[in-house]
Amino acid sequence: MAKQSTSENAVEAIAKPQQRFSIKRLLTVVVLSLISGFVASLMAVLLMGILRLAAGVPTSVELFGDFVLKHISVDTFLRLLLTFGLNAKKTPLLFALLGMVGLGTVLGVLYATLARVSWPVQSYRPGRREWIIGAIFALVMAAAATGLFWNELRQNFFGLTINWAITVTILALLVDFGLYGFTLCLAYRVLLPKQVRENSSAVAEGRRQLLARAGVAAVTVGAGAGIFGLVNDFLSNYASYDGMYTVTHNGHTDPITPNSEHYVVTQNPIDPTPSTAVWRLEVTGLVGNAGTYSYEDLQNVPSISRAVTLECIANGIYVGGRLISTAIWQGITLRSLLDTHGGAQSNATHVAFYGVDGYTTSLPLNEVLEADALIVWRMNGEELPVRHGFPVRALIPGRYGEEQPKWLTHIELTDHFVGGLYSDQGWYSGPLHTMNRIDRPHGQVAIGQPVEIAGFAFAGNRGIEKVEVSADNGVTWNVATLAAPLSKDSWVFWSWQWTPTVTGNTILVARATDGTGAVQTSKKQGTVPNGATGYHEVMVQVK
Repeated sequence: MAKQSTSENAVEAIAKPQQRFSIKRLLTVVVLSLISGFVASLMAVLLMGILRLAAGVPTSVELFGDFVLKHISVDTFLRLLLTFGLNAKKTPLLFALLGMVGLGTVLGVLYATLARVSWPVQSYRPGRREWIIGAIFALVMAAAATGLFWNELRQNFFGLTINWAITVTILALLVDFGLYGFTLCLAYRVLLPKQVRENSSAVAEGRRQLLARAGVAAVTVGAGAGIFGLVNDFLSNYASYDGMYTVTHNGHTDPITPNSEHYVVTQNPIDPTPSTAVWRLEVTGLVGNAGTYSYEDLQNVPSISRAVTLECIANGIYVGGRLISTAIWQGITLRSLLDTHGGAQSNATHVAFYGVDGYTTSLPLNEVLEADALIVWRMNGEELPVRHGFPVRALIPGRYGEEQPKWLTHIELTDHFVGGLYSDQGWYSGPLHTMNRIDRPHGQVAIGQPVEIAGFAFAGNRGIEKVEVSADNGVTWNVATLAAPLSKDSWVFWSWQWTPTVTGNTILVARATDGTGAVQTSKKQGTVPNGATGYHEVMVQVK
């Protein structure tokens, strides 16, 4: 028994160093492969940022963000907004970026497992098997991104047409992930321990190995610095004006909102800057003859001008918000544009509008034509500002702003509904609700002194027939005087003279009747997800 025990101890003594040696090799492979994956990820992110700036190609992070937004509900969307607050766009993108780098880092371990490189190695150059696996990684990642983000690939922030945008984005994905695979192969091979070459000392080989690894470190630092610079550039161009509302001036709303004061809402962290050199407007689908327009072509198209009021579906928590403005827009009616192309085919039921930023809106064709929709390229006599959709945007009177696509590049007639960001989330898609807003008075008024109660009402292309005002919280109603509307699609200003006779707090209320004779509903509901309804109320103190 003692002899047997001695033999077992001897075997165990031999086995333990071998086990420790295997664990050491495993840990070495894991650490070096993680480092390689991290370096490769940084290089891919750097290239994505460069292509974003140089060619307007959306990064994988942005494609992922757009994909996620279309696959979450309105409630989830709002929770994200409340959670991240003012950083509701930047923070999720940062998390997505970190997740992408983290995934790329971990994939380095999978690469090392598949490559099965025995070390110490003789060469700094990856072998055939390693290159093949790196190429497979790149192809699989590009194919997965293309399949997953197919509906997001059509965007290009410089304004390439849809087919070109899809092609360029796919090529960019191939190049991005190709660089990832190339860097992964090379970095892993460089980092692996090397054999001492013939006619070379261990010291010389160690120095060579140290320089090679220093090169990998330098690439890592350089890529990190480049990414930091790109992120700073991103932040300097961040669309911080998102949600900018139109203010009143001493209780008065300008009938025509200056371009600089017109409300703005955008889905983009950075808005596109289309170049007229590559941008085109395409008219396709179930239309008599498809066609394409350059920006110069549109300047020679017979155009009209019309005042159109735009209102955001999120115009305040309840009625009375300030995400509403009016401008004089110049362009061509959609009906006239389609007539130029032989009109709609008999089976066309919907029209889909596509922006260069991937934003999509689809509406029933008959409703859009009935509303006399416009395709516009000038705003208040000036070239359409970039934040308002340069070079061209669509205006569909009677619909909320979310269905007025900017940076328009493609109009398609279809026989089916085409999903988009807000429709996929579950937001309301229908005629906007009649609204009314009291602009003045506010605060205190003097008893026995005449005071003007005034504001505006809006019901889209239905127009406004009547506005009634109450100075006793809706107990009695008085008909206000209406000013002439700027157009059938604009807000209508109203006023009523009131002489307070009782001191104390008084609630002023206003309601409107639209052009069809329908009275504005008194039912109060918030903006999410169907748009706000109810009467606008203002409390004043009579002294």
